[in-house]
Amino acid sequence: MLTSIGLALAGRAGVRLAGKVGVRTSRNSLLRLVRAVPDSAVGSVRVLGVDDFAIRRGHHYGTVLIDCENHRVLDLVEGRDAAPLAGWLLGHESPEVICRDRASSYADGARTGAPDAVQVADRFHLWQNLATAVERLVAKHKSCLIEKPVAGASTAADADAGAEPQGAKAQRRQANHALVHEMLAQGAGFRQIARHMGWNHRTVSLYAHAATWQEMMIVPKQRASLLDRFKPYLAERIAG
Repeated sequence: MLTSIGLALAGRAGVRLAGKVGVRTSRNSLLRLVRAVPDSAVGSVRVLGVDDFAIRRGHHYGTVLIDCENHRVLDLVEGRDAAPLAGWLLGHESPEVICRDRASSYADGARTGAPDAVQVADRFHLWQNLATAVERLVAKHKSCLIEKPVAGASTAADADAGAEPQGAKAQRRQANHALVHEMLAQGAGFRQIARHMGWNHRTVSLYAHAATWQEMMIVPKQRASLLDRFKPYLAERIAG
């Protein structure tokens, strides 16, 4: 019973529930019971899901392995490079399909550890990549979406629509974009660039996938807030 409580609620919350059913215990005792539970056998997996997770965001990552057909977590391994994934695959029965994100490290690891498996991109990353590509395409051609003014009625906003980004931020983005693409051309990987620049993996990826530095100046559209319809009233109260 205590093991089940510990698995469901972990330490402190588990102690509170155990007390309600008349069992006195401590959070450390519950955690020891949880750690003592043997790992279930992986067995045969037809569709293996592979993705990274942050142990400490921007610094330390791991890889989670999932049976995609029954949504069961199979294992967690240290790191998100090719070697940990390849090592895990070589120690287990090869899956038929490996569903992963589009990181080259996972592609290399899957080819090494399970060369006969079919690699597919997962649905989330396909939609994410598609949305990013569409946003960048629309941003490049945003001038086509601006209504043409009546002859002789041009405005300052129209003049600024095609203006090149200016300022210190634009200069930094331009320099960073040039440096990242220069290092990529020299054969550097994302992790090496991240260490050199002091960035996280996502920032390097954004620069690497941007065809021009101007794409890094695109301001994301603000999402609607539940507060929006109350803002006039709040402004009126604050002003009063």
